[in-house]
Amino acid sequence: MKVLFLYLAIAKLLSFSCGDFVNSSDNYNFTAQYTAVFPDYTILAEKCSLATGNGSRSFSALKLNYTEMEALKLKPIRSRELSLSRYHDVDISFFEFIREYLERSHRPERYKSMYLNTLDHLLAFSRIHNIQEVLTDSIGMEFAENFVYYLRSDAGLMQNTVKGHLERMNAMLHKAMLYGYPVDNTYKEVTVQEEEVSAVFLSMTEITRIYYYEGLTRLQNEIRDHFILGCLTGLRYSDYSRLNESNFDRNSNTIRIKTKKTGAVVSVPMHKFVREVLKKYDYNIPKPRGIQYFNRAVKEICRKVGLNEPILWERTVGTEVVSKELQKWEMISSHTARRSFATNMFLQNIPTYRIMLITGHKSESSFFKYIRVTREENASTLQGHLFFQ
Repeated sequence: MKVLFLYLAIAKLLSFSCGDFVNSSDNYNFTAQYTAVFPDYTILAEKCSLATGNGSRSFSALKLNYTEMEALKLKPIRSRELSLSRYHDVDISFFEFIREYLERSHRPERYKSMYLNTLDHLLAFSRIHNIQEVLTDSIGMEFAENFVYYLRSDAGLMQNTVKGHLERMNAMLHKAMLYGYPVDNTYKEVTVQEEEVSAVFLSMTEITRIYYYEGLTRLQNEIRDHFILGCLTGLRYSDYSRLNESNFDRNSNTIRIKTKKTGAVVSVPMHKFVREVLKKYDYNIPKPRGIQYFNRAVKEICRKVGLNEPILWERTVGTEVVSKELQKWEMISSHTARRSFATNMFLQNIPTYRIMLITGHKSESSFFKYIRVTREENASTLQGHLFFQ
């Protein structure tokens, strides 16, 4: 019985013979893919072991390592033409690949800027460690581990920011592999855990206080009204900041919009406050100046309203855990509105799937990252359940 090595490359099965035979299927372990322990098959067993280790990594990278193949006496059973348009027989700088991919990409500029930022860190890391050339297969487990350490110790980045840079580097390596460039898959062994951040939400009582507060400037009033729209629609800033008359259905009192980030179309019932805000501007809401100005103004508005509850802020910055006490208004931003909407609806016992139809979340795991309920609030809600009567 002839022993073959099979590899899946670019959705095609490549089969290679090791040039050896076994006398009976009883002498081959089909589950573990190696020969049984018999004196006559010791060399064959070593070949199988090598082929399912180093060999498979070469094939999965879509660049056949013929030196290893010859050492193992691997011979093609069927001729496979590997000169596909996506296969490259030359090495390429990983940095050059990223630049070329982003230049060709039709993704939004924000997407590209995130990857270019990761590229800047990769370049800085290479300069610090005097790495002259970084090819697509130069980045393995050791490189990835050292890059993560650089992001923490030298760049002093927060843990979730480090996680984002590592994920973007990994995404580009995966794309390089799909384009046919050799990749060292050991980079996948390095991971960074997501850190739960100290985020806040606004209760309906606090939202009402903001809504009725007087003593704001004209611009602050406009920003407050936009923020109220976000708190009571669950839309992202990129969506509630561009609402116009075409998004409002006055007959059904709903807002319908195609979200900018995901392209999902959502329909949101209009809360009483939302209807009043829209009527105030005759359904032509003025556009905010920009998200940076918006976030600063929202903090100032919430400070004036008196949202000064002390909140413990903890975050891993670099290699240290930083803890400090902030007042609640200092932690409020445009995204607090969306988080507040999801949490307040959840506390009203509205089914999760109905909330997700509005927020556009695809999974409950991502949805529940938005829910901010303290143990005390959870106990208070459960207190009214029949189980505790």
